[in-house]
Amino acid sequence: MFQNPGLVVRTTNPLLRKKVKKNLSSLILLSGTLLTVFLSSTGAYAASLKNISVPLPANLANFVKDKEVAIQLGKALFWDVQAGSNGKQACASCHFHAGVDSRSNDNTVHAGANGVVNTALPLDAADFPFSRINDDIVGSQGVPASEFIGLVHGDAVDVCNPAFPNGDALQKTGRQSPGMIMAIYNRVNFWDGRAKTVFNGVNPAGAGTGAKIWVNNGTALVQQAVSIQPASLASQTVGPPLSSVEMSCADRIFSDLGRKMVNNDVHPLAQQFVAADDSALGTLSKWPDKGLNATYKDLIRLAFHDKLTSDDVLPSGSGYTQIEENFSLFWGLSVMLYGSTLIPDDSRFDQFSEGRTTLTAREQRGLNIFNNKGRCSKCHTGSTFTAASIVDGNLERPFTNNGVRPTAEDGGRQPENKGKFKVPSIRNAELTGPYFHTGGFLTLRQVVDFYNRGGDFNNAAKDSQIRPLGLNEVEKNALVAFMLTLTDERVRCEKGPFDHPSIDIASGPSITQVGRDGRTTDQCLKPFLNANPFTP
Repeated sequence: MFQNPGLVVRTTNPLLRKKVKKNLSSLILLSGTLLTVFLSSTGAYAASLKNISVPLPANLANFVKDKEVAIQLGKALFWDVQAGSNGKQACASCHFHAGVDSRSNDNTVHAGANGVVNTALPLDAADFPFSRINDDIVGSQGVPASEFIGLVHGDAVDVCNPAFPNGDALQKTGRQSPGMIMAIYNRVNFWDGRAKTVFNGVNPAGAGTGAKIWVNNGTALVQQAVSIQPASLASQTVGPPLSSVEMSCADRIFSDLGRKMVNNDVHPLAQQFVAADDSALGTLSKWPDKGLNATYKDLIRLAFHDKLTSDDVLPSGSGYTQIEENFSLFWGLSVMLYGSTLIPDDSRFDQFSEGRTTLTAREQRGLNIFNNKGRCSKCHTGSTFTAASIVDGNLERPFTNNGVRPTAEDGGRQPENKGKFKVPSIRNAELTGPYFHTGGFLTLRQVVDFYNRGGDFNNAAKDSQIRPLGLNEVEKNALVAFMLTLTDERVRCEKGPFDHPSIDIASGPSITQVGRDGRTTDQCLKPFLNANPFTP
């Protein structure tokens, strides 16, 4: 074995050693010889994800005193439908299928820039790929439009105007839900990157916003600005709970949500079953009854330092307590820590990289195309397979304009407004369709065809790497075959840590709880609309 910075090659062939050392910019695949990693054309190495550290804030211990309890808290909050103003909407409501949303019914499609739904509903395979004249978006369903008024003690449904239930009027997001699995690696989050690397403890906007938490300094409660980084996933997680489209009635603030979940007699996961062998929550499960044997206040106080979690009323005159006012901090950090456990590092590609299995000739050819002729590795770099990674990404292309839609329809990252969107990881891409921020492509083969023709809409901001590739049919299918090796079977069959409580998805499936051993093969996750990944 020899090592080059970031590159490990295991081989006993001296001629191969010499060839690799001489030409590290190329992918070398020789019959009977395994290279455990390959060098992408951007200089980032793709190897087993087990070799890539999970980025967590250096000052995390200043806030969290028990990481394992914080993970339990985060998992409970992420899956708890009571967090939604209507008592039916959790973060997981839009991230329940390999970290994304797989609903395809009549309520799923957003009308796009022209305000008209052009797609025949409900969605089926014949609708894809969306035509160039179809600006519809396969989004996610949130909550009915309403305005927050207050809470009723012991009730998970907020008092809003108009009152619930008005479930037939669910709003829709204007972008496809990005994957939650592996989001811990992103330097910034959301498609447009508005969830910043620095978590300020309050909102997604990062440093310099004036955001502050409340801390007991030993004599009194005082406001304090905090800078927790890298923690973009924490910044991201505090956005949807207050979104008047995704989870909340308009004008609800995090202190209201904190009061509801902590001091309003709302019990964790009270409407949902938790498997007795849940990988994180099993020891707290009330199985065969619903819910957990702990309160959110219990979990917060076990997970976070005492200086942050009192029931003292704030001196600001707001009427909220410290634990209620700091709920955004607890939510952000605990859900981030739960997300840090969702690392899909046991795909066949990872096993191949570790020398534990082989790839077929077609898969190896696809890997070579991915790294060279297909130009995929220009943006999907490193072991995380995204240039947006804070660990092994590529600062040149974390966001790209790929010409999927006209820039005027959605400006993407701001303030550039040039139609650039965060490059997603392609790990588990088999299960995370439909694709792009528009959701307009059903299969991986359709995505390959899109890039092979150089995108659909030329514009001045389109990335220079998006250009016709000249792939033939055999090469296209080989590329798809390689991408399928990036599926972690634990994700497919929801084995720990990808197991979860039960959840009833609005206008979607009722999903049973699953424990650490996952589901039987016949119940494992399928691609969107059960489509064949090789279908053009």
